[in-house]
Amino acid sequence: MRASTAYFHEWATAMQTNSFGVGILGTGIMGRRMMGALQQHPRFRVVAAWDPAPSALQTALQAALARAPGARPAPDADSLVQDKAIDVVYVASPPAWHASAVRSVLQAGKACFCEKPLTHDIAEAEALRDAVAQSRLPFAVNFPFARGTASRRMQQIVHSGDLGAVRSATVRLRFARWPRDWQAGASTWLAGPTEGGFTREVLSHFAFQALRLFGPFTVADVDLQRQPGQAETALRARWIHRDVQVIVDAAVAGEIADDNRFEVIGERGRVALTGWSRLEYQGQTSEPLDNTAQTLDGLAALLAGQADHGLATVDEAASVVRCIESMLAP
Repeated sequence: MRASTAYFHEWATAMQTNSFGVGILGTGIMGRRMMGALQQHPRFRVVAAWDPAPSALQTALQAALARAPGARPAPDADSLVQDKAIDVVYVASPPAWHASAVRSVLQAGKACFCEKPLTHDIAEAEALRDAVAQSRLPFAVNFPFARGTASRRMQQIVHSGDLGAVRSATVRLRFARWPRDWQAGASTWLAGPTEGGFTREVLSHFAFQALRLFGPFTVADVDLQRQPGQAETALRARWIHRDVQVIVDAAVAGEIADDNRFEVIGERGRVALTGWSRLEYQGQTSEPLDNTAQTLDGLAALLAGQADHGLATVDEAASVVRCIESMLAP
C-alpha cells in the first residue's frame, strides 16, 4: 500500500488549510443525504459519484448530482477511487459491498469514511480492522452518535458519576413497519436477512453508544423472531458489560409511530436518549438536532491528522459488528 508514516504526515500537513475532494460510492438514500451536507460544509467539495446498481445508476446519479452541481458521474468504482482530485472516499453502498470498496480505497492510498455497518460478517470486519491498521490511512465509520450533541452529553453525564453507580440500561426500539416508508428505494436488501433488518440498521447505533458509555461487552439471552428469508420482526437480548447490563427490546409492532429510547439508570438519577437526538435529564428534554455538520467537522479533523476527531474508529465498528452479527446468527 502507498501509505507510510512519512507519507501520511506529509499528506495531513498539506490538508491543514485546503478543502477535501470527496468521492461517493453509492448514491442511495444515505449517499444523497451526505452529498447535500458535504456541499454545504466549507471543508469539502464533492468531486464524483458512482452507484453499484446499474439499473438505478442513472436515476440515482441525477438525483444525487442535483445536490452537488460541481460533481460528475464516475464511469466505474475503480475510476472514482483512483481519481487524483479525490482525497477521501465515502462508502455508502449496501453492506455487502463495503469490504471490497474499503479495500480498493486503502489500496489506492486514500482516506475512507464508511457508512455503518462496517460489514455484515464478523470475520470480514476483523480482517478489515487489520487492513486499516496496516494501511495507517485515515479511516472512520459513520455512527452519528460519535459526535452528536445529545449522545455526547449522555456520555459526559454517565462518565462524570452524576448518576451515581450505574447498574442497568435499556434500549427500546419500535417500528410501524420494516423497511420504513422512506427506505422504499432500498427495500430489496433492507427487507432481507443477509444485509438488512432493523438490528443492523438501527440497533447498531445504540450498540455503539453502549460501547462508548460502558466499554466492551458480550451478548447473552438472545430471542430473535423472523420468518425464513425475511428480516427479523422482534429481538430481545442482554448486553453484559463489566459493571452494567443493557436490556434490548426491539420489534416491528404495526401501526404505531417509530420510536427509539436508550435509558441509563443510576442510583441517583437517570438519563435517556430519545428520538435519535433528544436528551431527557433532570426533568428537561432538549430540542432535536441534525448532527451531520458535526460529523463532517470530525471528518475534516481526521483528514487533517487530528487525533481528537471523535468519529467511530475501525476497532469500535468491528466491535459493533461482532455484537450485531452474534445476535443475528442462526
